[in-house]
Amino acid sequence: MDIVLGNVWLLFFNLIILLPMLYSIFASDSRIWTYQSISIISVLFILVLNISSGLVTFYSESAFFKVFLVLLWQISLIVTTICVFYLVFNELKEKYLRYQVNNDWLYGIPGFIEIAVLIVLSLFSADARYSDLVSSIASVSIYVVINFYIMLGAFLCYKSSLYNLDFDIKYIARKHLYYYTVLCIAFFIEQVVFSNASVGTSYVVFLLFHYMTKSKTMISQDSLSGVNNRVSFNKYINNVFLSKEHDGAYIVYIDIDKFKHINDTYGHIEGDEAISLVGKTLKSIAGETNSFVARIGGDEFVMIIKTTEEEKIKKVIQNISFELEERIIFSDKQYDLTVSCGYIEVKKNQKNIKELMVKADESMYIEKLKKNSEVADGAV
Repeated sequence: MDIVLGNVWLLFFNLIILLPMLYSIFASDSRIWTYQSISIISVLFILVLNISSGLVTFYSESAFFKVFLVLLWQISLIVTTICVFYLVFNELKEKYLRYQVNNDWLYGIPGFIEIAVLIVLSLFSADARYSDLVSSIASVSIYVVINFYIMLGAFLCYKSSLYNLDFDIKYIARKHLYYYTVLCIAFFIEQVVFSNASVGTSYVVFLLFHYMTKSKTMISQDSLSGVNNRVSFNKYINNVFLSKEHDGAYIVYIDIDKFKHINDTYGHIEGDEAISLVGKTLKSIAGETNSFVARIGGDEFVMIIKTTEEEKIKKVIQNISFELEERIIFSDKQYDLTVSCGYIEVKKNQKNIKELMVKADESMYIEKLKKNSEVADGAV
């Protein structure tokens, strides 16, 4: 009975953590059934089933009811594992992958196969001759599947921390790699050392860490374009250039061409779409070059590229134009969307970043005037 009372306390403690999270999800997202909300509800279901299983052990002799509760607990555990994996995977995909991946559902196949296996095993578990064997097979298979998703998630986070990420997104991947590592250790200890430890509580801690990490990135991220905001940009400049020595870089100032015309002609919703498309493009290019990109206001963006080679900067600017053109074609917009770019070199240990920003801005406007002049000459 002490175990039951302990599980009741765990449920109460975890409710204090999870219910505010669940409320904030429902309040901020028009969709009720998200991976995060399903994960939280599944964890609560696991905790409730822990209590129910204990009560049934004391007060009921029905083998069928015991098997049914265990099966529900096992399925809830697998569902939580899958949702937690997709919760992190979708955030990483949204941040650093260039295009949508259409076969995401393939990652869910091992989990759903495991659920089917558990259902089949439960049909034999009521038979005393097979109950021990079935219990052992189920425990091993659940442990393998859970660790498969943990290891896969950790690998994707590790990969994401190395490739196609900017300064702010590296933080997300590294934090989740750490959380996955802790979760893996926690599950190992629970399975090997503590027979009565609560798996649900480990997931509660993971979800809490994820929620805190996501809250931090929301503070530093521009919601419209998806890149870093001005606060994050100022922090980056201070950390990389002002507070310590550096090896030099290039500041690239980027401005959307004829943005006012897009707003006036097609409406502000299309104007927001234009900013979003440019943001996705710059985020993709920043990932490929391991650079930092931020929106600093209106239709203006800044990219910091750590290189001393001017030719590389010219190549990056060219790639921005090519990829943006490609995105416009696939998005089937009624207007052309281009950007003007100007750049300036930050020499080794140079600190006057504000002055250099002004020069990069001036360089961008020279490029914009040059474009307008070429268009005017072509029209004549």
